[in-house]
Amino acid sequence: MRRGVAIAVVSLCLLSAGCAGLFGDGTAARETVTPAPVPTAEATASPEQRAPGIVGDRVVNATALGRAHVGQLSSTSYQVRHTRTVRNDSGVYKRVRTRASISTGYRSYRATRTVTGPGVTAREIHSTWRNGRALRWTTVNGSTSAEVVADSRGIGGPPRPPRAALFFEPTFNGRLITLLSVTNVTSIRPGGSVIKQLYGVSLYRIKGAGATDDRTIATRPVDRVTNVSLSATVTPNGVVRSYALQYTTVNGTETRRVTESLRYSDLGTTEVAFDTWHGSAPTAGRTDQYNRTE
Repeated sequence: MRRGVAIAVVSLCLLSAGCAGLFGDGTAARETVTPAPVPTAEATASPEQRAPGIVGDRVVNATALGRAHVGQLSSTSYQVRHTRTVRNDSGVYKRVRTRASISTGYRSYRATRTVTGPGVTAREIHSTWRNGRALRWTTVNGSTSAEVVADSRGIGGPPRPPRAALFFEPTFNGRLITLLSVTNVTSIRPGGSVIKQLYGVSLYRIKGAGATDDRTIATRPVDRVTNVSLSATVTPNGVVRSYALQYTTVNGTETRRVTESLRYSDLGTTEVAFDTWHGSAPTAGRTDQYNRTE
């Protein structure tokens, strides 16, 4: 009987967590238990954790890292900014700026691309996805054409998914895999306090110089690529938050300096807002031409 009483006492202690001799001073019993937060794309991992595809100071599987990057961005809202600038001896030859605000799961988005510079015909592209329909406006020399790129109901446009209807790949997955596959990575180190303050999360900084396959760095065929330099940031769960790339191309007798920058921000907090003029859809089944006066 005494043994039975002892077991009962211990069992009571386990249920009530009130026996100081077994569980300390009982402080834990008085505190309110808060449920653990659900992990998000911005969640901070332990310092020892490396992103998928990264082992030590090497990117051993850029494709695995790319898949993690795409997967994380597909489950959150975000803003993306990408700029590519080409310079020659006379200065800026061409500049392409791409900006987009995207909701969780690509339920809605708006994106803009501007192409400027003396070496190209200036143009501006706007794209939206809202209410199951993708619309696109392209402005060249003051004249704007509008079209229905996709419609989830198949009315006036093919029933394409929203991400496929965008005029660019918002995750830049292919470009990231190429750069991280061929660049000679020299170091992968935890970012300092400035980096953490800038992005609001702990992440790693990747640095590289040179490439195992120089020509894949250039976005167009050239004779030679030199002076490759890459700096990127990546979270432990695989989101490549940014990269800065520089390289030189030699094509015949012409030498050009190319810079690229990519950054993702406002993960999980982005709200997609639409301009008033985005409310007027083009006529279904054809492309409208009009002059934009704003």
